[in-house]
Amino acid sequence: MSIYQDHFAGLSELERLAAMAADPERVHEIGEDQWPLAMMAVGLMTCNDETKRTENNRIYGIFMQKCPVAARRGSLPNLARFITGRKGEGWQALLPYAGVEQDVATAAKAGLLIATLAKPSKSTPLDGVQAVVDLLCHAETCTAGPLIAILSLADMRVLPLLSPLNSLPQERLESYLTSLTGAANRLSCTWLAELAQARPELIPAIVPALARTLAKAPTVLDVAMPIPTWAYTAPTPQPLHGWSPAEYYARLLPTLSPLLSPTQLADLRTACRVS
Repeated sequence: MSIYQDHFAGLSELERLAAMAADPERVHEIGEDQWPLAMMAVGLMTCNDETKRTENNRIYGIFMQKCPVAARRGSLPNLARFITGRKGEGWQALLPYAGVEQDVATAAKAGLLIATLAKPSKSTPLDGVQAVVDLLCHAETCTAGPLIAILSLADMRVLPLLSPLNSLPQERLESYLTSLTGAANRLSCTWLAELAQARPELIPAIVPALARTLAKAPTVLDVAMPIPTWAYTAPTPQPLHGWSPAEYYARLLPTLSPLLSPTQLADLRTACRVS
């Protein structure tokens, strides 16, 4: 008999669903419409217990099997409201949504919530960014979504925290770079240029990523992000500076021209609309 079964009558609905999700004998009794709430319950009730992370990741795998992407992504705003209302407490409940989720857009949304909602420590306001980088380095199932999220912050305070990514195996970094989307900003361009210097074997993947993102950028921005967002009445990014793609190509040229072939430089010029 399940260790939870005799106690269901005294549990709240959240506790009941979390208990069922963790119980191999009853997990498959959870209906598709109940799974988003059940996954939230699992995360929130164990968010401060690091020994539960592997188990929560396993449960998230069942969540992916039971619910379509729209339902999984749709539960993120509810989690975000809960975490915001508690000034960053419970943000660890988002970790499986970023590190296990295989839909890149959903994982990116979760990664951005972690980066901007995590309760900061006394030493840094960017503990959430550090947690996302840790997922990218160590979560075997991690997609490029969390990388897309932290690069989209466009805040140069993030750059030093990205250094562990530069030591990842070539195949893993290539996978992330191939899936990189969004518009370029100073943070993403600087990281990619520094990665080209540190890991020249990755240049065939770096150049298309740079070109693809620069082509989408009307302006290459450097901003100050309000992190954590719940600490601000109006959490609006503060632009610090902006360059046209052509201007930013000129900024990148001294770093990249010794490393790139004429064809690769031409691809960047085209993406940056250099006349």
